Amino acid sequence: MKNKYLFLVVYFIGVLFSVSTVYANEVKPYTVSNETINKSERDDRQYQLITLANQMKVLLISDSHAVKSLASLALPVGSLHDPKLQQGLAHYTEHMVLMGSKKYPEPSSFSEYLAQHSGSYNASTAAYRTAFYFEVENNAFNGALDRLADAIAEPLLNEINADKERNAVNAELTMARSNDGFRIGQVDSETMNQEHPAAMFSGGNLETLSDKPNSKLQTGLESFYNNNYSANIMVGVLYSDKSLPQLAELAVDTFGKIKNKSVVVEQTSQVALTPDTLGKWIYMQPAQPKKILYLQFSIENNLAKFADKSDEYISYMISNRSQNTLFDLLQKQGLIESISASSDPIRYGNSGVFGIYVTLTDRGLAEKEQVINAIFNYLQLLENNVDSRYYDELHNVLALDFKYPDITRDMSYVEDLSDKMLFYPAQHILDADNVATHFDKKAIEERLASLKPNKARIWVIAPNQPADKVAYFVDAPYQIENISQPELLAAKIVDSQLQLPSLNRYIPTEFIIPEATAASNKNGQFNSHGNHFHFFSDYFADEPKAVIALSLRNDWALSTGKNQVLFNLLDYLANRELATFRFQTAVAGINVSTQADSGLMIQASGFNQHLTDVVGDVINTYREFDINQEKLDLAKSWYLEQLATADHARSYQLALQPVNALSTAHYVEREQRRDELSSISLDDLIQYRDKLMVHSVPYMLSVGNLPYSQSYDFYKNVKDNLDATTSYTTDKQIQIAQDRDVLISQNANSTDNALLMGFVPKGYDKTTSRVASYLLYKIISPWFYDQLRSQEQLGYAVFSLPVNIGDSSGIGFLIQSNQYDPAYLNGRYKAFYPTILAKLNALSNSEFEQYRKAVIDEMLMPPQTLNEEFASYFVDYSNDLFSFDSREQKIARLSLLKKAELIEFYQKAVIDQDGLVLASQVLGNQPNNTVNSVTGLTQYQGAQDLQNRLLTD
Repeated sequence: MKNKYLFLVVYFIGVLFSVSTVYANEVKPYTVSNETINKSERDDRQYQLITLANQMKVLLISDSHAVKSLASLALPVGSLHDPKLQQGLAHYTEHMVLMGSKKYPEPSSFSEYLAQHSGSYNASTAAYRTAFYFEVENNAFNGALDRLADAIAEPLLNEINADKERNAVNAELTMARSNDGFRIGQVDSETMNQEHPAAMFSGGNLETLSDKPNSKLQTGLESFYNNNYSANIMVGVLYSDKSLPQLAELAVDTFGKIKNKSVVVEQTSQVALTPDTLGKWIYMQPAQPKKILYLQFSIENNLAKFADKSDEYISYMISNRSQNTLFDLLQKQGLIESISASSDPIRYGNSGVFGIYVTLTDRGLAEKEQVINAIFNYLQLLENNVDSRYYDELHNVLALDFKYPDITRDMSYVEDLSDKMLFYPAQHILDADNVATHFDKKAIEERLASLKPNKARIWVIAPNQPADKVAYFVDAPYQIENISQPELLAAKIVDSQLQLPSLNRYIPTEFIIPEATAASNKNGQFNSHGNHFHFFSDYFADEPKAVIALSLRNDWALSTGKNQVLFNLLDYLANRELATFRFQTAVAGINVSTQADSGLMIQASGFNQHLTDVVGDVINTYREFDINQEKLDLAKSWYLEQLATADHARSYQLALQPVNALSTAHYVEREQRRDELSSISLDDLIQYRDKLMVHSVPYMLSVGNLPYSQSYDFYKNVKDNLDATTSYTTDKQIQIAQDRDVLISQNANSTDNALLMGFVPKGYDKTTSRVASYLLYKIISPWFYDQLRSQEQLGYAVFSLPVNIGDSSGIGFLIQSNQYDPAYLNGRYKAFYPTILAKLNALSNSEFEQYRKAVIDEMLMPPQTLNEEFASYFVDYSNDLFSFDSREQKIARLSLLKKAELIEFYQKAVIDQDGLVLASQVLGNQPNNTVNSVTGLTQYQGAQDLQNRLLTD
């Protein structure tokens, strides 16, 4: 379960929905709201807001094209409502209510049911709300919703699970210690008004969630549930292909059984950021190698004025990247990487924060006062020049986003809707983020006038900052001081170069749908001198959008460690040059990105009017931007920080890195890339750029509503500007062909250990191994999680996962643990492997068929967005498989896969270990404890060493 109790934008205000009875002379268990829910003119879904007899409000969404059914439930009670003697109780209660209910007493019944029906669930506790949500196959919606509703209505809250879930909460929070957002939140809580409930330790751990002389945890749990989990303050969302009457009946049968206890949610009268907590420097040492400047200002809870978008106007202006804006000047001076702003009006429940976030360069950190001074200068400039033209631009952008949304309707979608139900009027549940109806110049000026140094908390988050305190539990060193520098307290407009943003020229004015007259053959053949493919959308033919991927591939660009470093340096510098351009295109609904793809790949998605021009502008920038020594030095500093960030990843992520690296062509270890970096010269980078932009082969895929001729003519133009004699050959893929046992070890910067055990059997073709490993993962994941996480409490991050290495696949098991070392974890894995085999054998044929059908149905689900449709082609495009039929091959093979075959696959891979056995262990930094390693396997230096040997097998 994820938890968002820190820096999560979750709001609540009392909302009264006007309702009318369903039928005049008939008593019904629900009433229907009279209010019309605003929806996009292009949205053909049906929406209805009902209030059940228990006073729970439920939003019903009937979508005949729904690929999955979704549900969420939320209540406006979170960590701000924890009792002081049991801090973290809201979070702990969220865990415990899902550990079995009266009708479904087994703690794993919900997860296993969802696993059988291609579903998943999650829950989260925020400062001011708790939410539960899931997704599942349409035909299993009733069963899944009944299980969730029963968990909320009649949870067992069995004390036998108390220690397990206390440990789960503690492990979750321990793992989060390396998350700097969590660390900032804890320092924030220690430096605010200590009488405010936000000053408590919101997540909970073994110390705070424990029996105390005047507070027994189990009694506190039961009281918290009984006093807060009431239908009258809850909201729910049901999204499915069912009709509205069917959904209403389902809501009555499930959510309707939750008791109405007539709860009234109380808010604190305390002020979170009192005057004595403002006008402060806060220095903090991060867990990750980052350099952040964060300006924090207290604001009132102004959610009632959400439609004004006054704070969003200010954020838009601060984040703007056009020429001579704050960002543009500071970036050109080499002081910053990025700058953005946002508001969270309910951060502390009864009040919130407005924040300005700056990612600094090394020079920027050294000259932070200059950056801060420029920020306050710019705020003064904005205060003196509040302009309705920018508000109109923001209004138009938000309106376009609402009319042509790019929404994946998954469980996070209904989670967000239930959040909105808690604090917005019924009319605006769907469009609250997009409506901007009132330009309040006075409110904007007043807010800007309040953003002054003496009312700020200025955070400097970077290594080696001064510290005289250590934050509770997260072990974050920090120090707080008064702001006394006169240059900050009396900031004036001193930089005449600072200018207001220019208006955005990329916002589309034409929304043309071209006639689908031609398309590429899906059974194309790979050509070493380039290929072009264009497909019209099969699902979004009425959207004036498209997606393009253009790759400039060759055989040398990433073939050595030095070339890989050169690519990253070039890509970083080019994207700095493109920063203004990318901001403007993103605001206008076109997202642009670049990445490695045997060379350079440019992707652009969004409105079609300027799409090919946008990709062309990116190419021209790469070819023409100026590179000098100062920029190279900046890029080298950035690259070293990226390598350090990878070193500081969470332990389970470090354990996964070797597996991911094995499928990366010509993988080179980070230490070797560090060594290569020091010797790279300016001439090296310029020559690399010139060669890349000439001696490459173009490959292009476009999907969506572009005329075929426009797509092809653009590709032809790119091809004509490249060396026609250059050719490209596909990389050799790993195929597990013989037995090999491997141990790769890494040391973590955190205290947590981790162990990934991967098993890839030999003798299987690519398609068979892919579908067998995926189906196996779907079946056994709940078993592994329930036994080793829920029952044995070995860690919080507990996964079973498919292991894909080149053209071969298998199954993997992974745990991150703060308590147990890799040797112990491996012992518990080994003890459970035979249990998995027994449970596989015990599956009935009908149960197996249900799992298999669920996976096939998942593969057959239509895309929900144009980007998802593009992704179905892109998987094959990126692997040079231009028949574009890998999904169809997988479905056909899975349809024929028998239970006995799957059991044999598991037997060969895990029990007999007939193929590759890979142990990737991460040893936590625990100086006072002995960390025992996995033994009995052959030690390799790293993924690069192993990849070289596997490619020669």
